[in-house]
Amino acid sequence: MLTHVAPAVAKAAMETGVAKNPIVDWDAYREQLLDRLGISREIVRRTIEKARNKPRKIVFPEGEEYKILKAAQIAYDDGIVHPILIGSKKKMEAVMEEHSISGEGFEIIDNNDFPGLDNLAEKLYSLRKRRGLTNPEAYQLLKNKNYFGAMLVHSGYADGMISGLTTSYPSTIRPALHCVKLRDGIKKVSGCYVVIVKKKVFFFADTTVNVDPNAEELAEIAIQTAMTAKRFGVEPKIAMLSFSNFGSAPYPQSEKVAKAVQIIKKLRPELKVEGEMQADTALVPEILSGHYPFVEFKGPANILIFPNLEAGNIAYKLMERIGNAEVIGPILMGLSKPVHVLQQDAEINDIVNMAAIAVVEANEKH
Repeated sequence: MLTHVAPAVAKAAMETGVAKNPIVDWDAYREQLLDRLGISREIVRRTIEKARNKPRKIVFPEGEEYKILKAAQIAYDDGIVHPILIGSKKKMEAVMEEHSISGEGFEIIDNNDFPGLDNLAEKLYSLRKRRGLTNPEAYQLLKNKNYFGAMLVHSGYADGMISGLTTSYPSTIRPALHCVKLRDGIKKVSGCYVVIVKKKVFFFADTTVNVDPNAEELAEIAIQTAMTAKRFGVEPKIAMLSFSNFGSAPYPQSEKVAKAVQIIKKLRPELKVEGEMQADTALVPEILSGHYPFVEFKGPANILIFPNLEAGNIAYKLMERIGNAEVIGPILMGLSKPVHVLQQDAEINDIVNMAAIAVVEANEKH
């Protein structure tokens, strides 16, 4: 609203002679408006600017939904994506007409009437035939729009996928895990949220996928999250969280986290990582520097790696609901091509932002 309505009002004021200070540089004016939205908008803005450098083809399996159509139109108009929308063209056109969505730049595909269906079915069968999938079952799975979209990504027809507005998290992520390969050297997919509170930015992981990761998996999650932070222009400072501070409570659960720290230091010695440590130790500089002067980084950590899914999932939801934090995500990490899952209550801007994240990630992987 701020970046679309305010310029329109300003232009109208200039055209009617009401404006006493005409605006000369409209791009600079929009930047001033965006600055008023704070750090969360700044992070999103940097991501969108990166995406505009090279827009990609992003598939939206829920193409008949108003929010998806509107977000796809905004993302296309902003030069972020080339949208591929899956569903009935007739139904989409009815929604677009009702809400005055032009549909310019859209590629609409009906997964029940796609010329390349046989090819996709054969590829899906090849991927899953040793997991019990038969050829007829491959055709049946492709009636599921999330499987169809994931196979468009697998085949290279699309560069990434955004879904989950109307489906559960498991039913959205499962097709991606079945169809899109892991990145080279990666053993587990994981998920993180960008958590913005009191003008500070944090990355929480794993918040969505791995129930009880071992030390090696925790290390991999931390490294993947560091890569995600860098994608947002944030220099990683990683805290591996536990109920223990550097061996103060030696139990198997805390020792697992301490082992993960050593693995990260060996694999990626350039990363600033510490732990195991309690959450307040990671976030309060006075505790960190006062009691643990040997820690490699100064100030609060900005990447918080939780020892299990239970802790991570609870933490980000408490921050959002009680701490009034703004969250961006979930961001799925570890796949060779970007697939991101929307929250079921996602707003239009959330969808646009996730599309921009997918484009930036796709450009890094090409």
